[in-house]
Amino acid sequence: MKEHFKFIFIIVISAASVLSAQDRPLLSEAIKNSIDTQGIDVAKKHFTEIYNSKKDFYEIDMKGISELSSYYIKAGNYEAGSAVMEIAQPFMQDYISSKMGGISKEMGDKSKTNQMTENQKQKKNVKNEESKEENEALDYKGEARNDLERLTGLYGDPLETDKNRRFWVMISCDGYLVIGALWGDVAPWWMKSEGDNIFTYSDSFNNIRMEFTTDKNGKATKMIHNLPSLKTPLERLGPLPEDWDPCYEQPKE
Repeated sequence: MKEHFKFIFIIVISAASVLSAQDRPLLSEAIKNSIDTQGIDVAKKHFTEIYNSKKDFYEIDMKGISELSSYYIKAGNYEAGSAVMEIAQPFMQDYISSKMGGISKEMGDKSKTNQMTENQKQKKNVKNEESKEENEALDYKGEARNDLERLTGLYGDPLETDKNRRFWVMISCDGYLVIGALWGDVAPWWMKSEGDNIFTYSDSFNNIRMEFTTDKNGKATKMIHNLPSLKTPLERLGPLPEDWDPCYEQPKE
């Protein structure tokens, strides 16, 4: 498999704020209440106005936000599902940036006293996490299918100028749907079939749902997803590159 498939997926989520978690309302619950009682447009305006002054007022519960988006999408309310991610995006970006900055400083301080020991620990932790996620993915795949060719291709926003800002969808060599990104350090997701055109993936950090819209011949045209910071649905932009392997093979250690 090409080198661009060899990624490491590392997401850092930690808890810290001016108020303790139990004292702050969940952002997901606040968004749901606003959408359900005031409507999508009012909810967007409301959270845009309070973002700069009260963004630390909420607990940024990423899993809850993802599940809320999935809830609306499963109910057929794609507009609300997309709005959840649009509203939550600036809050989540600030949250992740602040935590990454704190972690980087902490690691820098430790390295001044015992850099070699810390590096060894980090390498061991990364290896253990990779092994854990690979095992979780293998356990999650469910049953293989032989009708997945119609869903393969490259998906993205037609208006996006960055040609790498796309997802690829392939079939594994043992009959499962595999989805990955052309950008960043994101490991491919081994998707579990939940229906004719619905697939999910779950691990310690993610709860992903993707649904394909198809034409009268069953060929995929769009991908509806619950991933934050990305437009939904994404359009099928074309087939996979001709020089790629015909199927995705599980990496061997």
